[in-house]
Amino acid sequence: MADIISRGTSPRNTYAVEAGGAATESMGGVAVVILGILALAGVMSPVLTAIGGIIFGAAFIVEGAAITARHTALMTQAADTEGEKLELGGGVTVELVAGLAAVVLGILSLIRIVPTVLMPALVITGGAGLILSAGALERLNDIRAAAFGVSGMARSVASAAVHGAAAGQVLAGLGAVALGILSLVKVGDPALLTTVGVLVLGAAITLSGTALSSKMLSLFRRV
Repeated sequence: MADIISRGTSPRNTYAVEAGGAATESMGGVAVVILGILALAGVMSPVLTAIGGIIFGAAFIVEGAAITARHTALMTQAADTEGEKLELGGGVTVELVAGLAAVVLGILSLIRIVPTVLMPALVITGGAGLILSAGALERLNDIRAAAFGVSGMARSVASAAVHGAAAGQVLAGLGAVALGILSLVKVGDPALLTTVGVLVLGAAITLSGTALSSKMLSLFRRV
């Protein structure tokens, strides 16, 4: 592959952008988890659950934007990866759209517009976004490793971190979708199921963001 360090673009700068997005996602996830636990404890449960959904959506948007920036930098510098560009772009778009939808649904629920429907919809949307965007993370990692010539043990460690995060993201997404559907059809306590669903979403982006930011910082030091 051709040398991609061109057009004045610094690998350190692009890694820093992605690492910052992953770190922001992780911090947002921690906030969602804390709010979910408080809601489960009965502290202003409807309000905190809705706020948690909004924070999840915002964190998802930030992560999607950071990955988009990184993806754009790679694609403009590596002319022979057009196939990956199309597939990765779809995953990134899912993150941005799902995050925006979660923010809107959370705000509407917070102002008491049919929260019994919109909050389960938020959980389902967030879960679907986690599932559909997981592949984009893995593909971006493969493109980045090939472009920068990362190989051997460094590439294996980076791949393991991303693959593990993506697998956990898919499982969490499936769980969130199931909880959202059960809440919509009123199986059990809908409010409880929705709160647990938001908590699952928060835990998923916390683990994903932590794995990715750690990997980014590690590669940042190597470049």
